[in-house]
Amino acid sequence: MSFVETYATDDAVALAARIRAKEVSPREAVAAAFAAIDRVDPALNAVIMRMEAQAEEQLAALDRLDPAATPLYGVPVLLKDDCQSYAGVPSANASRLAAGFTRDYDTEIMARYRKAGVIVVGKTNLPEYGSNATTEPVANGPTHNPWKHGFSVGGSSGGSSAAVAAGMVPVAYANDGAGSIRCPASSTGTFGLKPSRARTPAGPVSWDLWGGLVSEHVITRSVRDSALMLDLTDGPDVGAPYFAPPKARPWIEELAAAPGRLKIALSLTPPVRVEVTEDVRAVTLRMAKLLEEMGHEVVEAVPVYDGEAVAEALKLMVCAYDAAQVDDLSKIMGRPVDRSTVEGGILAAAERGRATSAPALLDARGRMGAEARRFCRFFGDYDLLMTPTLPQAPMAHGYLDSDGLDLDTYLNRVMGHLGFTHIANVTGQPAMSVPGGFSDGGLPVGVQFIARPGDEATLFRLAARIEEAAPWARHLPPVHASRG
Repeated sequence: MSFVETYATDDAVALAARIRAKEVSPREAVAAAFAAIDRVDPALNAVIMRMEAQAEEQLAALDRLDPAATPLYGVPVLLKDDCQSYAGVPSANASRLAAGFTRDYDTEIMARYRKAGVIVVGKTNLPEYGSNATTEPVANGPTHNPWKHGFSVGGSSGGSSAAVAAGMVPVAYANDGAGSIRCPASSTGTFGLKPSRARTPAGPVSWDLWGGLVSEHVITRSVRDSALMLDLTDGPDVGAPYFAPPKARPWIEELAAAPGRLKIALSLTPPVRVEVTEDVRAVTLRMAKLLEEMGHEVVEAVPVYDGEAVAEALKLMVCAYDAAQVDDLSKIMGRPVDRSTVEGGILAAAERGRATSAPALLDARGRMGAEARRFCRFFGDYDLLMTPTLPQAPMAHGYLDSDGLDLDTYLNRVMGHLGFTHIANVTGQPAMSVPGGFSDGGLPVGVQFIARPGDEATLFRLAARIEEAAPWARHLPPVHASRG
């Protein structure tokens, strides 16, 4: 099989091996990525910026790196267009207000990407300021699901998940403040791990993204790509306010380790007022059966904490951060904050954020902290908590319309859709979405696992076994680079 035929289904580790064996050059791999984007993205709108000139600069810089010391040498990747900056490249956060905004330095994640030898070839779409569970920004237009046109890819890392699922690149940077890695991974049939709080660096742009809720990582087709990317990027940066427990050994080595017999709590009860659809329930129960066949103990159990209180506090926090972000960008860019520059939902959220007092914001953080402690006690009895990633399959575009819905309807729908995921951001626990199957309508459905604080190792070990038993990479969406 030729390289052109295998590019779309190779993961990053396999592609890097081809490069090391000189079957293909880094330049040819990057050319294949641009060709895949050209072939597939017109139907998806996942990539909102091509970076040919920057890719050339990075390819030239590979000469200064040792291929033997850079395990993903020459592998093309994509960068979500929000928190992480590539020096000199605009970073608009899917907002008309921020159009043309540019930093003159690399953020720490980007600096580590350069050291790892991966080549950033473009930027991916997201909802405005990453504040939605779908990717349909007014500024860039909607990203379509590779499995079904007109349906959501999730959010906020929706462009990244669509690009990986469709074979444009094997890996794309993503981040997760309430489910923004796991939600799009579930929606596109990809693998998405949210690391522990502070496992990866957030600086130097922010020392406390969304009050410590946001974790930086990637969306991948394979578990091993996720583990290796975490090895290449983890560790605190200068001035980091939080520190994750140190890993015992490289994450990539965890994949070969047996997880042991795990006691896994299964909960199909959402912590907020939202209904779990029957097809999502069926996919989750099939995963539970697979785990039992592997020898694990699966017990139905529901964590005791006030999910509604957490959701309400999180809404207030997001509104406050939206206000701070748009007001800051308004000063920098010299543009007004109104409907000509900001979507209606973000505009209303920012107004509510400005009206929130400092004591009210501190009280919200206190409530989240109290419920986080209650939630974490649950893991004294269980190794993992297993839930649906999302309560329903990907929705048709328009359900989470941040520009047209009133603020409370919009926020309630987003928090309901992310009802199973956002607690791990509040507690700082690692969590992952693993492809579980398909809905009655033929759209991907993910299953979420939350581990004890700092225990990515158990997640990687289990994910590797699930991937072996039910390899999801063999399922290719109708819109796929290898099909043209």
